Amino acid sequence: MWLAIAACIALLAACGAAQTVAAATAPRALGDEALLPSEVQALAAAGVDLAQLRCLPRQRWSTTLRGDARLTAGQILDELGRLGVQIPDDKRETARKQVVDTVFWRMVLTQILDGQMHNLGATRLGDLKSADGKPLLLVRSAFTPDPQARDSCVHSLLRAAGVRHMVNLYSGPMPTQALEAAERQAVAAAGGSYYTARDDPHGSWREDLREGEADARKAAMVAVADLIRSQILRPGGAPPKGSVQIHCGGGMHRTGMVFGVFDRCVNGTAWPVVVEGYKRHVGWRSDADPGGFEPANLQFIEQFDCGLLSPRP
Repeated sequence: MWLAIAACIALLAACGAAQTVAAATAPRALGDEALLPSEVQALAAAGVDLAQLRCLPRQRWSTTLRGDARLTAGQILDELGRLGVQIPDDKRETARKQVVDTVFWRMVLTQILDGQMHNLGATRLGDLKSADGKPLLLVRSAFTPDPQARDSCVHSLLRAAGVRHMVNLYSGPMPTQALEAAERQAVAAAGGSYYTARDDPHGSWREDLREGEADARKAAMVAVADLIRSQILRPGGAPPKGSVQIHCGGGMHRTGMVFGVFDRCVNGTAWPVVVEGYKRHVGWRSDADPGGFEPANLQFIEQFDCGLLSPRP
């Protein structure tokens, strides 16, 4: 019977993975109404026509998903019981947690993709320029649906924003492997390159940081510095062939920390502008409605040792 519950969990995970490669609706063209002025300026300076981008600046932080996942998981387990599946007492709590987590992460991914929460933003890629002298960009986003479709966000960034290297910072439990494979193929077809934190032994720096180990903060700073040097400023050990895109799951926390460090340390962006960007991309509306704002992440950006990036490659 325990095998039956394991099969149920695997089925839910498979459903989640299938969800990652299908968009609910085709995204409309990007308007600048939700972008920060600094983001609009960066895109304009790089010669990007916003009307050609199929990415939206939307983001949302839900406070109800975990509760919804618990409710749904309870219903699943109740139904399994009615079907005669008996879970041993010593396995019941483990099974409940597994089902809750599987349902939760599928809900999160579905909300990001079907809700078109692309969480688009951009800044200049240091002082790097394209062959025609225009500034290159560091573009940020969440996971976006159906990367290989001609009208997808990813495809429009490759085509209209000149992205040639994608940095996937996500290494968590969402079922994103099929989506990541599609991203890799789309970028390769445009002559670009792809990095995933899943293949990097130091790619779990944020998880390590949250666990609060004594040396985790310094190790996380070193990992982020190495990431910026090797995957943003010199992907593959050479100057980037075009603009660089970074994303994680929702484009909020990992992406926000790396983007904020880059903007502060490499671009020399004023701290109030860095704070404004971090808050917008985590869905912060006010102190009473903070979205996904995590003070420790902003503190990490502020206290990051910029000397770790010197000398720059």
